[in-house]
Amino acid sequence: MKFGVGVDYSFKALLLLAERDPATLPVRVEEIATTEGIPENYLRRLLIELKRGGLVASQKGPNGGFMLAKPPARITMAEVVEIIEGDYTPVECLEESSSMCPHGQPCAMRDVWREVRDSVNGILRGVTLQALSEKRKQAINYSI
Repeated sequence: MKFGVGVDYSFKALLLLAERDPATLPVRVEEIATTEGIPENYLRRLLIELKRGGLVASQKGPNGGFMLAKPPARITMAEVVEIIEGDYTPVECLEESSSMCPHGQPCAMRDVWREVRDSVNGILRGVTLQALSEKRKQAINYSI
């Protein structure tokens, strides 16, 4: 039930982009990778997925790099998770292709797992990149 490292790396990269002034130049992949401690090749693949998902845009050329495609207040954690890992489903029987318990009999836990899924998705839909950025800034200021 845990999210993969790709989700964590994606949030790190997106937070860095969110904290940059939108009027500045795009941020190079190398800079994001170094600043956030993310393997560069893996970061490139994640950024391509986030671009396909409409969360980041890219610019080519000597001043090229990546930037957010929309304001951080309009990017939710749920969007990032869905782009990188797909729909969050804690157990197989809740996947769209499944209509019953794979063990062939009704499962007493299915409704509970559905509540778990809906709760997690609800929380993720309610947290924006802007909110995460503000929390990160508060944590940094608090620790100084």
